Amino acid sequence: MASYDNVPHADFPIPYKTIEETNSHLIEKPTQEHDALIATLPLQPFIKRPFTFTHPFRLYKGVWISEFLLRGALTMQQHFKSRPTDLFLASSPKSGTTWLKALIFATLTRNNYPLDQHPLRTHNPHQCLPHLEREFANGRSQIIEVIPSPRVMSTHLPYSLLSESIINSGCQIVYVWRDPKDVLVSLWFFVQKIMGGADKVATFDQFYDLFCQGVHSQGPIWNHVLGYWEESKRRSEKVLFLKYEHILQEPVKHAKQLAHFIGCPYTEAEENNGVVEQVVELCSIKMLKDLDVNKGGNRGTSDGPISHAYYFRKGEAGDWKSHMTQEMAERLDAIIGDKFKGSGLQI
Repeated sequence: MASYDNVPHADFPIPYKTIEETNSHLIEKPTQEHDALIATLPLQPFIKRPFTFTHPFRLYKGVWISEFLLRGALTMQQHFKSRPTDLFLASSPKSGTTWLKALIFATLTRNNYPLDQHPLRTHNPHQCLPHLEREFANGRSQIIEVIPSPRVMSTHLPYSLLSESIINSGCQIVYVWRDPKDVLVSLWFFVQKIMGGADKVATFDQFYDLFCQGVHSQGPIWNHVLGYWEESKRRSEKVLFLKYEHILQEPVKHAKQLAHFIGCPYTEAEENNGVVEQVVELCSIKMLKDLDVNKGGNRGTSDGPISHAYYFRKGEAGDWKSHMTQEMAERLDAIIGDKFKGSGLQI
């Protein structure tokens, strides 16, 4: 049985950016120990223009994942030691990750900072919670190790690729999913921004066809959703399963549900004083989008700096209607419906 007596502890989470800057001496050269294996894996189908970022996708154990993030995932599987107090936000890309990062961080720290001076006003949500496999790919595994407990981290990995350490640690997972049609549209616009314009990436029709085949970041999306759904049914006390559209409809209700799940429920006094509504407002897409840090800052990645503004587009439900024909929507819905059959899940 692993001992956690000597791990650092803190009363509340602090922004990951602060920990990273303080411990920059711990950054290592990214590992190449898995490159030989990765080179043997199937590549994404060829199209004339890039489907996604500069790193090609490989098929690993039924999951399409970029070579870069796969390096991080494999390294994480071997070396990451999860703690029982860890909390993970899991999601398929473009399913509400940025919003939920903000909401989780604000919920956990609402009594530690005045909300009008909260770190989310000066930090992008991705600077508050580290993306685990990305950090391992970037040689920051030792920095992850020195984060004081309770650690709050995110991952885009499907449940099937989580390390045994995470699965067996007793930690908690919050999972958020979104209508795949809106995920597809959001991904397409995001990739355009990263690659420098629509002329630099696949056409929407190409993007759509590959998405329907499950060829996209961390795809197929139906396997991603079902993996966490099934685990939430087995271990509801450890895996909270949320839908983006439901949170949009009733944000206060779901903010309270989230707070209760992660062990810091709102008190009656907080509810009476409107604290839940204040946290929800602080984390709203509109509020975050208008902050200076999310207008002009950037996030360093293996693809180069990504503007914080790229993480905020519309944050709406049903935007797919402006970009997809009814026939396309029905085809994708039919694919998802068939994959979800018998699970109890509906789009």
